[in-house]
Amino acid sequence: MTEAADFYRRVETECPAFQARVAARSLTRYYNACLRPLAITAEQFSLLVGIEGSNEPTVAELAARAGVDATTLSRSVKSLERSNLVRDSGGRGRAGKRLALTDDGRHLLQEAMVAWENARSRLAEAVGEEVLRAAGSGMARLAVAAQTAVPTSGLDGPGTTVD
Repeated sequence: MTEAADFYRRVETECPAFQARVAARSLTRYYNACLRPLAITAEQFSLLVGIEGSNEPTVAELAARAGVDATTLSRSVKSLERSNLVRDSGGRGRAGKRLALTDDGRHLLQEAMVAWENARSRLAEAVGEEVLRAAGSGMARLAVAAQTAVPTSGLDGPGTTVD
């Protein structure tokens, strides 16, 4: 094998960011398939849950909780508004507008929660409840570690110095 191929295999087996992206794509496809009969995606389901589980959050608050860009999230929210699942009220812009589910949104969320419970149960049957819980705990710990271990330079690592 070449040095590049060896390095790729090392990244593939040791890099939590690489592994998280692979797992996230697989899980997103899985939940999208489970939610497809309800005509929503896993991302839309997460938004509905986030909105209903908060006290009329703003787009900026939802984005901060989810660790995503507010502009991208704003486009997703607009799609839910066009489908009459979400309404906004109050201020202007991503930091001022308050979001809430409509009656249609609450009804869809109730149906989606059943689909989500079934999907989660199937995953637990496949890998075991303990593995599922450990994965969630591990991802949360990695997220905290990554937020607190931000390098001061893009060159941090063996053989480099940071001024």
